[in-house]
Amino acid sequence: MSSSILEYAHKKLLEQEWYMNHIIPEHLIRIYWCLILMCIYALIELDYLPGKKWKIRKDLQTSSKEILYYMKSSLINMIKWHILPLVFYEIFFYRPNVHFYVTPTWWTLLWKSVAYTFIFDILTHSFHHITHLHPRIASFFYRSHAIHHASCGRYIYPWNGFYGSKLETFAGLIFFLTAMIPLQMDPLTRLVSILFIHFVATNIHSGYDFPWMFHNWSRIGRLTWHGSIGHYFHHQLGRKNVSTFWTFLDRLSGTYYDSTCHVSTNPNEFIYRRDKAFIR
Repeated sequence: MSSSILEYAHKKLLEQEWYMNHIIPEHLIRIYWCLILMCIYALIELDYLPGKKWKIRKDLQTSSKEILYYMKSSLINMIKWHILPLVFYEIFFYRPNVHFYVTPTWWTLLWKSVAYTFIFDILTHSFHHITHLHPRIASFFYRSHAIHHASCGRYIYPWNGFYGSKLETFAGLIFFLTAMIPLQMDPLTRLVSILFIHFVATNIHSGYDFPWMFHNWSRIGRLTWHGSIGHYFHHQLGRKNVSTFWTFLDRLSGTYYDSTCHVSTNPNEFIYRRDKAFIR
């Protein structure tokens, strides 16, 4: 049954020559996907959907006007610096010459989607490391990235996740494309992987800590995956937890902040421990 689902999905993609011969459709799909996820979190934030009790900072509130502004700005940013460069690239440079007729297995979808986050983390960690730890060497990049941090006000929201400067937005597109190259993905795996990475990226930048999030699955998950908690402390501390997803590079570079050992002086701040998460 599961293999037949993959075969059906793969067959439908092969029938769509417009998808096979272009890379723009999957990026349009991922933008729609991001907007859907942002809208879900916005409805939770505005109390139209349940889940507010898992918000990391209950004392911080945002308005519908602010949410709409950042969602609109993020959408415009992605259209200008993700879609338009891809249109230019396809017109002048892109020449599809590889066709995949073998249906990927569930294992292929899983390991390549996870590997995609690893490679993406290597690229973004390097860029992030420069912007935060070496502002004198790369002051231009630092000011560029500071726009994103200023919009969040030392907190995190999903509608601020793609809000940034022109340079940073364009760099994100390069990272999305470059991270796929060594994996040699077929069209179905490529689509699943890019939807997966945006799903986890939105959750990490959500400002919420739901029990079903990856870092809450087990103690190993909390030690290897930053999650929304780890990224929250990145926005609090700036020079810590500069990787997006995994903790390995932060541990190696000395930028890891162990949120499980955090002790707060703010009664409204989220306290995270190895045994459980609770609000003091």
